[in-house]
Parts: sequence; structure tokens; C-alpha cells
Amino acid sequence: MRNLRCWWVNHYACPADEPGGTRHHALAGHLKQHGVDVTLIASSFHYTRLVERLDDGETMRIEDRDGVRYAWLRTRPYTSNPLAKLNNMRSFASHLRRIAPTLPLDPPDVIIGSSPHLYAADAARRVAQRMGVPYCCEVRDIWPGSLVDIAGASPWNPIVLHMGRIERRIYRAARRIFTLLPGSQEHIVEHGGRPGSVVWIPNGVDPELLPPSAPPRGEDPFTIIYAGAHGVANGLDSVLDAASILQRTPASRPIRFVLIGDGPAKPDLVRRAADESLDIVEFRDPVPKSSIHSVLQQGDACLMPLKRGNVFRHGISPNKMFDYLAVSRPVIFSVDTPVNPVERAGAGLTIAPEDPEALAGAVRKLSAMDASELESMGVRGRSYVMEHHDLEMLAGRVGDALHEVVGPIGAEATASL
Repeated sequence: MRNLRCWWVNHYACPADEPGGTRHHALAGHLKQHGVDVTLIASSFHYTRLVERLDDGETMRIEDRDGVRYAWLRTRPYTSNPLAKLNNMRSFASHLRRIAPTLPLDPPDVIIGSSPHLYAADAARRVAQRMGVPYCCEVRDIWPGSLVDIAGASPWNPIVLHMGRIERRIYRAARRIFTLLPGSQEHIVEHGGRPGSVVWIPNGVDPELLPPSAPPRGEDPFTIIYAGAHGVANGLDSVLDAASILQRTPASRPIRFVLIGDGPAKPDLVRRAADESLDIVEFRDPVPKSSIHSVLQQGDACLMPLKRGNVFRHGISPNKMFDYLAVSRPVIFSVDTPVNPVERAGAGLTIAPEDPEALAGAVRKLSAMDASELESMGVRGRSYVMEHHDLEMLAGRVGDALHEVVGPIGAEATASL
């Protein structure tokens, strides 16, 4: 019996040797063990490095990256301009719809549309319908709810209403809905998802990429690392506020914040830190997934902040949080959400979001702890993430769901006739 063939559409999918989200790369690699052959269909334009992967004149390329097959589709480039980024999203979706039937790939048995934005997920739905195969979707964020709760858009904004119609359309069409958010099932069903169709597949870590566990350095300065997007939702202005407090009224040990990554808010953050002479804040470029864990081990603790937002009532599942836990570092968790892995694991401190005084206090508390106490927090975090967020285990859940949707294929299907 041949493997089940899956096309997984994610505009922003990245191999492990590039900075960015590598969840799908890891899942695709592990799904082979569960009888699923995945092709990741993604944009040729890298969304954080803002560079083109294809050569001049190429509109599409199929290539193998570390054992995972990618179909790169050319999309419009953009910079920090929001309208240009929106055009990039739409161009990826339209290119996918146009080129899918002619891709030099074996036809799929199932198509998954991932929703870092709804246009790609909806384009995947239309392709699945056109090719006569089952459609599944993956909910990474609640759209358009995030526009209302985080960006402050009106619920009656025409774009919000338009995206709401797309959201309902993809939920209604999906045979299985893979969600990263543990509390999102009720919302998904209320907005068109079939009862019983929702499967929780959170983010996690790839054991193959993890270095051996190591205790914090125990050297000055006490270093807090943030690694991830520098965007509106990440609440990094509060981090600079906390740094200002700590610089004016120092802790018992020297403190340093290291912010790794990129995003639309980064230029303003860098300017603000320079204008205010925040010497204890250091900005660094994004790091490939294959290197991030060794970089995180250079810190003493890690930081997981998000702005306040009602949308986080559905839970969160950021890659960075599980990377922090996996490298055995205490985490300062600053998110208003009912599902708190750091608290469950006993692997750090929880504070209110967008509260610079609370963040400064948490940094002071951690920096004053004994090395053995910090190490114990880290060990508990690593144990928790390996038990609940191992991507090899999560790939098994995805594989089981896809086989249920597709049913017997190949020789087994023939024998059942």
C-alpha cells in the first residue's frame, strides 16, 4: 500500500536552516513514519528576511530541503507596508489557485490549508474542491477576531466582515480542523465547524534539533532572552519600559535583555532604546531554527509576553515558548490566557501582561534566586515539553486524523472493493 499523499499549504512554511516557523517542516518529516507523504506549498518570498528564494524568471520550484519536499510559489515582494503585505497574501492565494492543477507532483489524497492568514486557507479549500479531494484546515490564529481584539479594528469594518465570511466557509468545508489553540473548539463550532471535527495539535519541539540540557550560565549579567516576532501583538514596548525601570533602580545583579528576531515594530523599538539610552537592551537578528536552541542556552531566563487581548481566551501556542522550555530555562510568562503551560510545569513566573513594574519585579526575583532553584525550574520545563509537545508524537495525531478522513488507499482500497 502506498503512502497517503498530502499537500499542506502554509504561505510561511520554512526549512529548519532558515529563521521563521518550522513547525510544518518538522511535522512533514515525522509524518513519513505514519504513512503520510507531505508536500509543503509555500511562498517563495521569505516573510522575515524579505528575500526571494527563486531565480529570475522562475515562477515555481519543487525542491527537497533536508528530506522534506517544498513547492515554492512566486509571490509579490513587500517591505513593512501593510498594504504591500496584504497584496503578498492575495498573490500567493491566487497563484496557488491558478497553478495547482499543473504542479509537477503526484495528485494529493487530501489538502490542508493553514491559516496564518485566511486567503491561503481558503485558496487551499478551493483547490481541494476542484481536485475532488477532502479538505482540512489548520487554525493558527483566530481570524478576524485577532484584528478586533489586538489591532483594534471595528467588528463592523468591511474587511473584518469579509474575513468572517471566509472563516465560516473554511470551517464548514473542513473534514478535520487542526487547531493550535486548546480553547478554540467552541468558537470554531459556533462559526461553522462540524462538532467532533476539531483536533488539538499545538506547537512543539523537534527532539532531533535539541542540544543536551545544560544549566544556566550563572555569570553576570543575568540575561533574559526574547526570541520571536517584533510585532504589534508582542508587547515589547513594555519590555523596554521594564528595562528603563531596572536601569534606574538596578537589581542585585547586572541585568541584560536580549531581543532576537524581526518584525514591523522593530525599527521603532531600536530607535526608542537608543533615544532613551537603554544600555541593558540588546537587539539581534533572527536565528535559524537549527541554531536557536544553542543561542537560548546562552541566557539565564526567557520571556513570553503578549499584549492584552480577548482573543487569547482561546489559548496560545507560540513556538518560542516551547523552545524556551525545551532548553531548560525559566520563563517569565506575561499573557492573559486561561491555559498557562509555564504555570502547569512549574517552570517560571507568571505576571500580568503589559505591566512593566511586574516584569521588572519578576526579573529581580529570578536574578536573586539560587542557581539550583533556576536549574530545577528549567528541568521541570523540559520534562513538561517533552511529554506534551514532542512534534514526533504530535505528527502521529495528525497522521491518524488524515487516515480517518481519506480512508483506505492503494492496494488496501482495491482489496476492499
